[in-house]
Amino acid sequence: MSTENTIANNRSPLRRSTFGILSVTAAAALALAACAPDEELPNDGEEITPGQEEDSPEAEQTDDAADETAEEPAEDTTDDQTAEDEPTEEDAEQPEAGGDHQVYQAIETVLAEYPDGVITEFEDNTAEDGYVEVFVYDGTTEWELEVDSETFDIIDTEDDGIDDDDEQMAQAVEIEIAEALQTAEAESGGEPKDGELDTEDGTVVWEFEMTNDVEVYVDVATGEVVRVS
Repeated sequence: MSTENTIANNRSPLRRSTFGILSVTAAAALALAACAPDEELPNDGEEITPGQEEDSPEAEQTDDAADETAEEPAEDTTDDQTAEDEPTEEDAEQPEAGGDHQVYQAIETVLAEYPDGVITEFEDNTAEDGYVEVFVYDGTTEWELEVDSETFDIIDTEDDGIDDDDEQMAQAVEIEIAEALQTAEAESGGEPKDGELDTEDGTVVWEFEMTNDVEVYVDVATGEVVRVS
């Protein structure tokens, strides 16, 4: 091929086009490589150590809920507890059994004098005579005592003796008379006026007459109410 043909080929439009396309492609590739951003690192470029995770919105919400729960004050139940402890109007209407009533104190005085004695009879004469009359069986005889309703001193003592029937009833007593009186008060709503040992259908009982004229019969062995009239 002649030199002229070679020069002509180099100047050919097709050859110039091919070279131009290759040049543009290479330039574009270099430009893209130069413009590509570096791989983003989490946490502003800080490297995450193993086991460390980025805070997620769900985790932030959980933390916020925990903070709100911790900030909420505990419910004050003091007022509710106080209201439960306060006596109701219905409770206030119920008289307290026993307490300072003169019959209970007179019986207590007599039993202090006769620790092993059994109360067989009593009568509250406070309104008329200023004393409570109490009969006590000491295992041998029955004593009649008068107990001052204010000082609760024994102001008179008398040996009343005892018959076989009364002695057998006294020996059948197993519960304290104060317990039986409290049962009678709760059953009748009244206070003790007088009482004595008796039998009811073969059962030995304390027969109590209350201030509201209700009679209560209490089993001397079990403390159960046998009859109310």
